Amino acid sequence: MSDLSSMPLGLPEDIDADVGAIESGADQLDAVCRNMLGRSEGTHSQFQSSAGEFTDLVAWNIVSSSSQELASWQEAATSLTYGAAVLRQWGLDIETYRAERAKLETRWEEARSEAQAAVDASEGSGSILGEGTREGLETTRLETLRGELLAEHSRHWETLMEHAEQAEKDLRDGPGQDSLERLIESSLLSGSQLAYFGDAVPGMVPGELSGDEHPSVVNLWWTSMTEEEQERAVRDHPELLRELDGIPAVVRDRLNRDHLDGEIERFEEMISERDEEIRDMAARGSNGSVAIALSMSADDTLDNQLTELKELRDSLEDENNDRYLLALDTEGDGRAVVANGNPDTADNVATLVPGTTTTWESINDQVGRGDSLMLAAEDADPNANHSVISWIGYDAPNVPEAAFEGRAKDAVSELSGFQDGLRATHQGQPSNNTVIGHSYGSTVVGHTAQSQQGLDADELVVVGSPGMNADHVSDLNIPAGDMHASTAQNDRINKGWFGAGSEAAHGTDPTQESFGATAFRSDEGTAGGNWPLGKAHSEYFNDETTSLAYMGEVIAGQR
Repeated sequence: MSDLSSMPLGLPEDIDADVGAIESGADQLDAVCRNMLGRSEGTHSQFQSSAGEFTDLVAWNIVSSSSQELASWQEAATSLTYGAAVLRQWGLDIETYRAERAKLETRWEEARSEAQAAVDASEGSGSILGEGTREGLETTRLETLRGELLAEHSRHWETLMEHAEQAEKDLRDGPGQDSLERLIESSLLSGSQLAYFGDAVPGMVPGELSGDEHPSVVNLWWTSMTEEEQERAVRDHPELLRELDGIPAVVRDRLNRDHLDGEIERFEEMISERDEEIRDMAARGSNGSVAIALSMSADDTLDNQLTELKELRDSLEDENNDRYLLALDTEGDGRAVVANGNPDTADNVATLVPGTTTTWESINDQVGRGDSLMLAAEDADPNANHSVISWIGYDAPNVPEAAFEGRAKDAVSELSGFQDGLRATHQGQPSNNTVIGHSYGSTVVGHTAQSQQGLDADELVVVGSPGMNADHVSDLNIPAGDMHASTAQNDRINKGWFGAGSEAAHGTDPTQESFGATAFRSDEGTAGGNWPLGKAHSEYFNDETTSLAYMGEVIAGQR
């Protein structure tokens, strides 16, 4: 009997390319550009040094630009900025191909294992098919699947080769509208950078915004205006701009602080009107009126909400804090997004996606977790600038809803757009961006990473996860080494309520070895606690915990 589990798929060799070296080369081009714009000495030698890192074609472009003493620093900056973006796009294209290749390999490995298990089960079973017949059927099935997977691989390879030709053409011919639009869609050029490209850009700038544009187009629109035009836009469209991805953090913060002040006044007026109504009702004297007044006075919802808003304002105004209010909506479950540190200038940016029962009223608690992550990142790398964002940007489920995927699917556009916006508004060298999903937030992260919109992140971290709508890390379109997962021993997330063992409510438990991610250790956590998940489920961000220290290292780019 043959061993079907060793039957080869037969994919051709992977592309011989080092994405890390490509990205390093792009970083060097950015460094030369910064030095040029600063009129620093030694520019010519830096051109020559960077040129040696690339292909003959790219080296020729860089060296010739330097030797001919380009007509202006601006022209040189344009060439360097464009070259760095094209190289990064090529690196992304390679990573996309490798992610698709990994998916094909995973499907093949799973099919082989299932086929071998079916043959082994037929041995001595007395099945009417017999061992030989079962083996033949499974072999035929595998051969059919192999043909399908090889055909899929051929399509992915052809796409990669088309991108390779396009990258070569882009570097040879220089920026055009089509190539710039692709770089915008990949969030590889900010609006301020796009301003370098002159005649290729105007057709890409909308006359006015609808709010549905890609964040890079929003940022291009913003940076294409003069300061006077920007101020006019702020005055005329504060409600649109204050939560719009692609608008700089300092602008959104200014607008949302004004909105917060207005909300505090509105809540104070509603409470005053309620109290007046209670007094009027009680003054009527009847038993029914008094009962209604007592019932109304017992409802402290508005008071608690006002307390949260005032606490948020105090936190924002504290001179010891460097906070940015990026969104606030108090209607229903609402929205609230706060950054600790400016994400547009930070070296490392993390987005914390919370889980079940989170609403805008949870923002101060979430900011507290963000502060803990910030301190952990600073401990990991005290010389870098960090920003941690507490992102309540979707309608989180209640406890019964958390067993279903609906709220996670609905959050995809919001989280994808927010991450794209961070890229679009960032200044200088691209930041190292991490997305952290806690509890159902990890399910949101998983759905977004697998979506057509995608999730722009260098690292993913999930803690206390009920699953990511994935069976293997390759489904998430991120290298296995950049996907980190942990669940505390006493966290009941996958111990009876959401599922058990490797089968979580939303796919395979990402901490399982079979998932393929980097599993990291958490403290065991406090035993017991309220139904259904217990205390340990909320302790990953506690000070001096193993999980917090590890997440800080990931944020700081030390893992």
